[in-house]
Amino acid sequence: MINKVHIIGMGLMGTNLGIKLVEKGLQVSGDDTSKSNLDRAKKYDAINLNHNLDTEYDLTVLAMPINEIISSLRDSKIEINSKVLIDLGGTKEIICRHMDESKIPSFGGHPLCGIADNQTWDPTPEMYNQAPFLLCETESSTNETKNIVSNFVELINSKPIWIDSKKHDELISLTSHLPHILSSALVSTAMQKHEMDELLDLASGGFDGATRLSRTSPNMISDMYLTNDLNVKTLIKELIEELEKIILIEDQELMLNYLSKTVDWRRALADKFGERKLKWEAELLAKLI
Repeated sequence: MINKVHIIGMGLMGTNLGIKLVEKGLQVSGDDTSKSNLDRAKKYDAINLNHNLDTEYDLTVLAMPINEIISSLRDSKIEINSKVLIDLGGTKEIICRHMDESKIPSFGGHPLCGIADNQTWDPTPEMYNQAPFLLCETESSTNETKNIVSNFVELINSKPIWIDSKKHDELISLTSHLPHILSSALVSTAMQKHEMDELLDLASGGFDGATRLSRTSPNMISDMYLTNDLNVKTLIKELIEELEKIILIEDQELMLNYLSKTVDWRRALADKFGERKLKWEAELLAKLI
């Protein structure tokens, strides 16, 4: 049974999680190095409990940026009386490696429910509803605390999916990290070749859809890439090879054959899992695991 939760990091993910937990009747305290983040969380009723070091928590959630999670674990900065520790970072292998040495039973977590433009947002605690929530065991995990984590994920109406941390990073590099980098690369190419006013009248839904992810916080994209760079770089090299194949195609029949295969695969994906405007990649990943 989970009654008290402490959230470290009251940005988009942490605040919406706090709102969700308070709505479920839990006692929730929060902490953040940013006073404005903390004030906003209180304004949105994401916190209903004052935090102090003597409080015993059932669960502590690390909802900070990836590199802050890593440094906090590495430098043993987390001083809290808690039964279980879980993070919400988008890279898992390096985080779980640091969690292996944790004195608090710890789990890697990754809810697939973020939004592209995470600089300005309104409270959306429903973002966790039916979202695949990837979970990774560590050497500090126990069966008892594993049940607590599973109950927590189900409590916020998400779907717990257990996965190895290395496998997580391999799959996420394809479904999330690489698309973010490609989106930014396309914007960079456009910036170098054309003035914005020239493009605005001609940019269609295709350009908008392909560049939507570049609106994500640069700090977040940088953290994701640099903490999973080997997987992403491997994919970038494979993609370059694929593009070089396309450059060599000069025959219409060959081009049609190439495009037909990708169209058929993508349509089969939509037919099987359904088309979702913003979260299809989350659904795909959940089905692949």
